[in-house]
Amino acid sequence: MYADALAADPDSSSMRRELDHATYRLLRGTRWLAVLCVVLAGALVDVFPADDRPAPELPIPVGQRLWFLFVMAVIWAFGAWRRYRRLRAGVQLNVRSLVRRGRWARVVLAQAGWAMVCALLIAEIPWTDRAVPQLLFWAGLVPTAATIWFDKKKTR
Repeated sequence: MYADALAADPDSSSMRRELDHATYRLLRGTRWLAVLCVVLAGALVDVFPADDRPAPELPIPVGQRLWFLFVMAVIWAFGAWRRYRRLRAGVQLNVRSLVRRGRWARVVLAQAGWAMVCALLIAEIPWTDRAVPQLLFWAGLVPTAATIWFDKKKTR
C-alpha cells in the first residue's frame, strides 16, 4: 500500500517513513524464524534433558542432523524467502536500502544471522557432551529474544 502511494507521490516523506516502518517489521520477522531454529536445534540435541525421559545418545546420527538442515531450509523458505520473493520490486529495493541506511535493520539481520549460526553449530557438530550446545543455545537465544520486544518502535 505504501509503495503504491509512493509511486503516486515519490517525494512524500511520510509515505517513505511508513514504508520503512513496514519494511522494518518484515525484517523483524526474520528473528522469529531464527529463534525457532535455535529452539528446534536445542530440542534435537535435547540440551536440557529431564529425569523422566531418556535423553538421546550423543553424538546425534548424521541422518538426523541432515534432516534438521532440511527442516531449517523449509522454515526459511516458507517464512522468509517465499514472502520476500512475492514483494513488489520497489519494496525489495527498499529492504536493501533500509539495511544499508538503518542501524536497527542491520542489528536485526545480525541477530538473526547469529542465532542461525548458533542453531547450525548446535545441530550439525557431533557433540559428545551437552555443555557446549547448552552454551550455544543460550548465546543464540538470549540476545535475540531480549531485543524482540524492546525494539517495536524503532524504524531505523
